Amino acid sequence: MGKTPLKDQKDEKKEKAGKAAPTPAANPATAKDSFSWDQYLKETSSTPAPPGCFRQSRVPPSNDFKVGMKLEAHDPRNSTSVCIATVMGMTGVRLRLRLDGSDNSNDFWRLVDSSDIQPIGTCEKNGDMLQPPLGFRMNASSWPMFLLRTLNGAEMAPVTAFKKEPLRPPQNLFKPGMKLEAVDKKNPYLICPATIGDVRGDEVFVMFDGWRGAFDYWCKYDSRDIFPVGWCSLTKHSLQPPGNSGKRGTVGGSRAPTTAPSIQTHLFSP
Repeated sequence: MGKTPLKDQKDEKKEKAGKAAPTPAANPATAKDSFSWDQYLKETSSTPAPPGCFRQSRVPPSNDFKVGMKLEAHDPRNSTSVCIATVMGMTGVRLRLRLDGSDNSNDFWRLVDSSDIQPIGTCEKNGDMLQPPLGFRMNASSWPMFLLRTLNGAEMAPVTAFKKEPLRPPQNLFKPGMKLEAVDKKNPYLICPATIGDVRGDEVFVMFDGWRGAFDYWCKYDSRDIFPVGWCSLTKHSLQPPGNSGKRGTVGGSRAPTTAPSIQTHLFSP
């Protein structure tokens, strides 16, 4: 992984003011009404990253899950383990999951078309065993009985709720200066406007607009946590506006490209 550009230590300690967790009563259109990608792209003389850069479905899948449903999920802290998980919340086509036997401090988010989730029974069908999550709160010997109690009478997510993960783009087509929407990994319930700051091999450096480096990160170009401009609006997911330190119109000392195509057209163009 490439080295992260130097950040101001004060900025790293700075909290994102005004960012609150979405609630079931929140109106997804609120953020959209207060922030316009079309206007922002013109103001910053920027261009969105083409949809072909992303490992995301051109037409977002439906979210057929319900809060409380059970499924199998890879433990994000130990990807070789498959555990029982419960849907604790939903925003757009994203699920907030909790591994049974863990607590809310380890909740994580997955898309409904993620390969990290699967129907109950998949593990057994493949000849594998469900594992307790890392940091299981009970004695390991109590896991089999805990598993039986957890699944007894529980509502299992139907097979039809799990959607096929989109194909990985054949190569990294991102370029510095391109705009996108990205998950804030320090506050993973949030998706924010961002800019590609650097490209190295199969990795990209995601810079959050207006936050001066405090939340930036490197990730693989096919990460499921980055999305085309307009994705939040399309999936009814709240999009946080840029931070307070101003609109980032330049990257690495050079101004981003000036073309700003229509959002709707851009999302579905090849």
